Amino acid sequence: EPPSNSATIIQGPSLLTMTGVHRPSPSLFQLPGLRSLPFWTAPESSANQSQNRKHRVAFNDPLVTTAVEYVESNYESIRAEYFASVLGQGRETDLDSGKVLKPLEPDYDVSSKGGEHADDALHSGNWDWHSYVLNGSKNEKFKERCPKTAEVIDTLEKEGLLFGTPFGFCFFSTLHGNSSIQAHSGPMNLRLRMHLPLVVPKKENAGDQESSHARPTTGIRVADQVREWHEGKAIVLDDSYIHEVWNDANSPRVLLLLDLWHPDVRMEEREKIATMFSYAQEKGWIGQAKK
Repeated sequence: EPPSNSATIIQGPSLLTMTGVHRPSPSLFQLPGLRSLPFWTAPESSANQSQNRKHRVAFNDPLVTTAVEYVESNYESIRAEYFASVLGQGRETDLDSGKVLKPLEPDYDVSSKGGEHADDALHSGNWDWHSYVLNGSKNEKFKERCPKTAEVIDTLEKEGLLFGTPFGFCFFSTLHGNSSIQAHSGPMNLRLRMHLPLVVPKKENAGDQESSHARPTTGIRVADQVREWHEGKAIVLDDSYIHEVWNDANSPRVLLLLDLWHPDVRMEEREKIATMFSYAQEKGWIGQAKK
């Protein structure tokens, strides 16, 4: 008799690929019955900025709306902490004062074996992570240097919104100029991923003004939908769809990336899912076992 918190693995049929129909295609785990959309936030444009905010989040979902509005309300503080902790701007410069702090260094090798993003062919160029939550574990050094950002994430966790499994992430994502992340899908449909854009490259000249049929210089595609980032305006997406990211500009694109529980996953299910994945991680079946 299997334990009550076990999962049933079912051999499924072969999946059709390269079709014109876009559906979630997680690489590891799928929970049936969850509402599904490539993007859960409406695109930003001059035409819709004046619309009532209740139309911005898909299904008018209250949990996703709460998370979006709370994170956006702290945009200025989060952005300032990125510039201070990662770029070293605005800090003490007197080397003899003892107050000069070394900028945070990237803390995740995107090509490391066993990781969710471990595919040498997936990345082109440079992609830096400065993580608060990495594979579900918190980085106390980040919290010391970015206390307000950490407070925002901790508050989401207390409210039951932060995705609490070994597949949960929160980090400053810096995609350098002329870099890209090729099309891929996330491991499961249990989470929604939020991007809070902090730095978005400006269009350098009139030639950068893309036509309606060309992809933007810096952007993201989820399924068949393409979006641009706007500083301070959060995007929520379902990364279990095929998605890709690119920055063809000459300067970095920076955002705070964080994972939320899909709002349709019930509390009882969340607890059992978290237990299941933690057990698998301890056994070394997924990611890196905790030490």
